[in-house]
Formats: sequence, C-alpha cells, structure tokens
Amino acid sequence: MSFRKIIFAVVALCLSASVVAETDAGSGNELRRFFNNMQSLKADFTQQVFGPRHELLQDSSGQVIVQRPGKFRWDYNKPFQQHIVADGKKLWLFDVDLEQVSIKHQDATTANSPASLLSDASQLDKQFDVLRVLRQGRDWFELIPKQSDSGFEALFILLEKGVIRQMELKDSFGQFTRLRFENVQLNKQFSAETFHLKIPEGVDVIDETVAQ
Repeated sequence: MSFRKIIFAVVALCLSASVVAETDAGSGNELRRFFNNMQSLKADFTQQVFGPRHELLQDSSGQVIVQRPGKFRWDYNKPFQQHIVADGKKLWLFDVDLEQVSIKHQDATTANSPASLLSDASQLDKQFDVLRVLRQGRDWFELIPKQSDSGFEALFILLEKGVIRQMELKDSFGQFTRLRFENVQLNKQFSAETFHLKIPEGVDVIDETVAQ
C-alpha cells in the first residue's frame, strides 16, 4: 500500500448508496470555509482499508496533528507503530517494528494528494472539482481530482457542525479507505519540535534528500 493511501486516503465504502449532487458554484462554500479557517488540527483517528469486495484489509488508529503551512504528523499506534512527520521541507517515515526511517523531499511526496489539501487551503480548487452530495441521508462533499495521475478516483468529506468528521477515498484499484476523526481540536499552537522526528540510535536511515 502506497504512502499516499496509508496516510491520507479515505474510504468510500457505501458507493452503492444513492448520490444526489448539487452543481451550483456555491456547493463547496462550507468546505472552503472550514479549510480557510483551519490553521491547525489535532485529532484521534481510526483508519480502515477495504478491498474490492469490501473485505477489511487493515484496521488501525492513532493521532494526527496538522499545522499550516505544510506541517503534519501521523502517529499510528495500533496495530503497529508508525510515525509520519513533515516539517514543510522534509518528510520522515519511521516504521518502529522494522527499525527503519526513510527521509524524503516533502513536495515530491505529497504533491497532488489529500495531504496538500489539509496543509494548504488554496489546493482545494486547484486540485479538485467540488460537489455537494447526499449519501445515506447526510450531506457530504465529493472531491474529484482534476489530474488523472492522482492515484484515486474520488475523495469524500463529511463535516458535522462545521468540523471534519470523516474522509473516504476510492482508489484506482478498487480499494477503499475510511478515516474517522474524534476529539477534534482546531487552531491550537504547536511547537516546531512537534514536526521533527527524533531518530532513535541504532535504526537504519535511508535519506533520499542527500545527493549521492
């Protein structure tokens, strides 16, 4: 499973439900307000990945922190520990069980993905066509990527009382990812250290940011 799907992908498991779309220009205004007003976000999350037959492939949970511009960390605690940290320039992926850290250039890794949407509100209209849809009796926002190489077909976002509660994504291979957010805190201040990974001694480090 790709880095993009592990972190930001969100699953549309109920695609068979009836969907009614608003096509007027204002259909995404509530979503735009949320992203425009969000300077930081902290939440507990659960993530489930389903196969093409809706079989559960992965069930994980942890905590996410996002701070603009361009900083975030996803700490997976169950069933395995994994830490994904970005400071706006570099991105660290630490698999605790493998005792391995990979360091990448952040821009190249998160380009055209939901990651850039969370960390940069201007990406909403640059990267997606936004529709308001009715799914299972609730209003959702459907984001259709404008670029064919995005790696996913559609991204769905559910807001409740103006706060993000769920994201779902269908990828190009028939898999679905569902992300639920609980205990959401908006616009808190976080230190710069929050977005730097402290690499333990003895782990393998693969640094792709260093010229060979």
